[in-house]
Formats: sequence, structure tokens, C-alpha cells
Amino acid sequence: MTREESTVLLREARQGSREALGELYSRYGARLLAFIRMRMGRDLRARVESRDILQAALLKSFQRLSQFEGGDGATLMGWLIRIAENEVRDQVDFHHRRRRDVKAAVPIDAGDVEIAAHVRSALSAAVVSEEAERLGAALEALDADHREVIVLRKLEELSFKEVSARMGRSEDACRMLLARAMAALTLRLKSVP
Repeated sequence: MTREESTVLLREARQGSREALGELYSRYGARLLAFIRMRMGRDLRARVESRDILQAALLKSFQRLSQFEGGDGATLMGWLIRIAENEVRDQVDFHHRRRRDVKAAVPIDAGDVEIAAHVRSALSAAVVSEEAERLGAALEALDADHREVIVLRKLEELSFKEVSARMGRSEDACRMLLARAMAALTLRLKSVP
């Protein structure tokens, strides 16, 4: 799917098209799940299912779609990643405190059942495959710079100029780093069961 196609889908989703929203979630869901798994780390993944965090992030994005100010798929992916990062951070904080108030735990269906069902449907279509888990495990095994350049360029879909600014390297250095990172990722994917 091209950037233009995702921009059209985003516009249609904002106008209330559930089909367009489902397509967007299908496009970005697996990549977002890989990002979440990488950010969670092994310790949190032992306590929380990465798909639960993805579901919560997609539900929040659905509820806040009218607040999204971007206009294309690249900015949408960045926005989804920020929501997912906040969800991961909240889970880390929650489990770090090791307190749980059972009365405060509200199931996702307690709100708008139709919205929850729609998000679950889009989520199922987006992340049923084991490829997202393999990708997450392979990304986690990379060194920090390789992981970061892949996240910025491939998951957030930033330009090399933006990647360069974030990483504090020249654009050419980022291009070379990405090439090495993608080669390392390919080798890791071959070794991950």
C-alpha cells in the first residue's frame, strides 16, 4: 500500500468508514505489535501479553482518531507508536508497583461494546500471524542502534532526514546503518524459530 493509499484510507476512517479503519489497522497492526514486543522486554512479556497492549493501543487510537492531527500514513504510524509506548510504560509502572485494585479493573467491553468488537475484529485480522512475534524477537536480538534505525525508518516510516536528526548522524550514515541493520535482521529472522 502506498502513502497515497493510506492517506485516502485515513481520510475515509476519519469520516466514519469502519472498512477504511480496518484496512489501516491491518496495514499497521503487525508492525505495531513487533514494536510493542521490542519495547516490552522479556520481563514485562512474561507478565503481560503483547497483543493485549496492542489491543489497548488500537482501542485508544480509535477513540481518539478525531484528535489525530496528521494527514498521512507515516504520521499515523508515529502516532500509533506513541500511544503504544504510553501503554507499555503504563504496564511497566503498574507491574513495578505490584498493586492491583480489582475494583478498578474494567474489562475492555465495559465501555462501548460495538467499538470494542470492531477493534477486536480489526486486531484479529492484523495480528493473527506468528510473523509479528518472530519479527519482534529478531528485532530484540539486534544491537540498540540497528533496532532504533529500523524502528524509525521502517516502523515509524520517517524520512532519512528525520532519522538523521533523531539519531544524531548524517543521512548517509543512517542509510548505511539501515542497510547493515536490515542484513542483521534478515539473519536473525532465519535463526528465530
